[in-house]
Amino acid sequence: METESVPAAAKAGWLVRHPFWVIGAVLAACLGPFLNQAIQTDDTLFVWTAQQIVKHPLDFFGFSVNWWGSTIPMWLADYNPPLWPYLLAGAGGLLGWHEVGLHLAGFAVAFAAAAGIYCLARQWCERPLLAVMLVLVMPAFWVSSTTLMCDVTLLACWVWAVVWWERATASEHSRWLYLAAGAMAAMAVFAKYSALNTLTLLPLLCFTRGRNYGWKLAGLAVSGTLIAGYEWISGRMYGHGLLWLASQFARTTHYDFPGGWSAKTLVGLAFLGGSLLPLLLLAPWLWRRKLWLAGSALGVGLLLWLWLGGTPGLVHPWVATDESLTRYWDFRLQLILLVLGGLLVPLLAGAECWQRRDRVTLALVWWLGSVFFFTVVLNWTVNVRSFLPAAPAVAILVVRRLSALPAGGRRWLWLPLGVSALWALSVAVANWQLANSERTAMFKIAAKHQTPGHTLWLDGHSGGQYYLERLGGRSVDLEHSLLLPGDVVAVPLQGDFVVLPPGSVSPLNDVVMRLHSWLNLQGRSARAAAGFYTADDGPLPFAVGVPQAQEYFVVKVLSPVQYQSQPVNAREMLAGAVPSFPKPSYVVTNPPAVADDPAAKAQIKAAGDLLMAGQEAAAIQRYQSALEIQANNPEALSRLAWLLATARQPDLRDTRKAVQLASQAVKLTDSREAGMIVILATAYAADGNLAKAEFTARIGRDLALLTGQSALADSCARLIGESAGR
Repeated sequence: METESVPAAAKAGWLVRHPFWVIGAVLAACLGPFLNQAIQTDDTLFVWTAQQIVKHPLDFFGFSVNWWGSTIPMWLADYNPPLWPYLLAGAGGLLGWHEVGLHLAGFAVAFAAAAGIYCLARQWCERPLLAVMLVLVMPAFWVSSTTLMCDVTLLACWVWAVVWWERATASEHSRWLYLAAGAMAAMAVFAKYSALNTLTLLPLLCFTRGRNYGWKLAGLAVSGTLIAGYEWISGRMYGHGLLWLASQFARTTHYDFPGGWSAKTLVGLAFLGGSLLPLLLLAPWLWRRKLWLAGSALGVGLLLWLWLGGTPGLVHPWVATDESLTRYWDFRLQLILLVLGGLLVPLLAGAECWQRRDRVTLALVWWLGSVFFFTVVLNWTVNVRSFLPAAPAVAILVVRRLSALPAGGRRWLWLPLGVSALWALSVAVANWQLANSERTAMFKIAAKHQTPGHTLWLDGHSGGQYYLERLGGRSVDLEHSLLLPGDVVAVPLQGDFVVLPPGSVSPLNDVVMRLHSWLNLQGRSARAAAGFYTADDGPLPFAVGVPQAQEYFVVKVLSPVQYQSQPVNAREMLAGAVPSFPKPSYVVTNPPAVADDPAAKAQIKAAGDLLMAGQEAAAIQRYQSALEIQANNPEALSRLAWLLATARQPDLRDTRKAVQLASQAVKLTDSREAGMIVILATAYAADGNLAKAEFTARIGRDLALLTGQSALADSCARLIGESAGR
């Protein structure tokens, strides 16, 4: 059924008769509080490209970036097309390069997308304003509209392409709109290449209504010509067509779930249900009691499956083991609810096909199927942003189903809409805190540690890289960077980082940014794992629970470190892969060390032999003899401290002396030896000072992680757990 609701709207109140004012007001209320949100994740790449466009408008990727560990051309580091950066360039040139000005450009694009959804819904369903409100309170739309990434731009271009195509189909006097629709569909591809997948909807609409095939084919030809032209031009500019490089990136950067395709499908359904949350909350208004009973039975079946069989390979090993999550009933419950929400999408589409066999239904089902196929099968990862293009189709299907129900079944619709709005707001606030924590941390680190004549380095990327480089810092390049004594390196512990040579750095301090949110969007929380931007971080788009604090470990360079790594996939990089450095290569010059006295060294070796034989008292005497020969020998100090703190014979222990000796060893080595810091933490714990033990163990753990000493880091983690549990 195709419904034009303008006559009904004319009889309605002011809100319905002025929909664009309503949409603008609601968007301002939703997005206004986030206009100063910090640049985060891939926002950085889009802003850098926009700044390049201002300088060289026709060479948008003609610069180099260090995003994957080494400095490479931008066209090789990022394959996203340039339409959104061109819009950002205009905003930056007019309003300045501060966050508010850039987010205002995002607000304008979000309004264009919402207005397009209204115009499309007015042609395909009743109550088009309700369809728009459903989209606005979806987490996928709300959060994507607060970032500086290209997803909402894709949505706006795509929806308007369909609107103009439908208008051209409905009017004999607007056939030229086929050409405009084809051009706008190409613009969607120039916003994000995944629009190619939904582009197949236009040929479907082309042959399901009316004639005028010449105009329709001309519109399709405009779209195809523009896309082919872009691929040819980008190939001439950068040596490879960027569309082809993007497809290669998706292939080479793909991570398979431990549970295979069944696990990835389950994760895809969970992300679909979370991205389009109003559908789950509207279920009581959409389905009769029998279907509710069937859905409950399906939920119980999922619960039993997950309870008895565990999470079937949904979590990557670098996040957690499945068993560590299946202990928590609340994690399973969240997973089941979101999977059920995802299953409601094909159920809704199937019900619509059963009741209305028309071209609009066919188009909506095709639309949804193409988005799911791209996100789960073709894309390099499952994330919420990739499900955003499905939002208008789901909203229109919901409104069409509500319109087919008795009037009594449409009461209290404000309740699920309100709950969804509060939930989406909570997700947006959690993302806002996550983004702003990076900005705040970088400003704190720069204010405390940036000194003239020395470089402030960041061992990582994302939004933190944008801000630290803006403050004058640099990112570590695994191929070329030279770290000099006195330089400072900031390391985000929640991401991947470069391994530094053991003994070359000493800890300065930790910067801990605590997130005051009840939703976790990224990584492992206490009882769940979530990955709003990539399911590689967790099988849920968001999870109830306080997220882990964002930690930044700051160290001082003691010895010159020259990186000289080479990517193991140097040849494949030109085919669309990013550089891979499984084991960094570096040269350390003049590592600081305390000169050993040969006689003291002999005593230390003898003490070690005695200790292996179980003679603790004799070993203690040997270590004391070594210190009589060389009082400032760090190895003798730390080994004696360990023995005095952990001796099996209680009468040999002297925990206070152990703390003194271990503290002296750490001081003599400028805190550069993680093993000695661990001994100091152990001595504190043996002496009953658990607070200092936990604090010192955390420093030792972080330094061990940063210098590639994983076994030592595990020992620190156990000590932290024991200290915290006492």
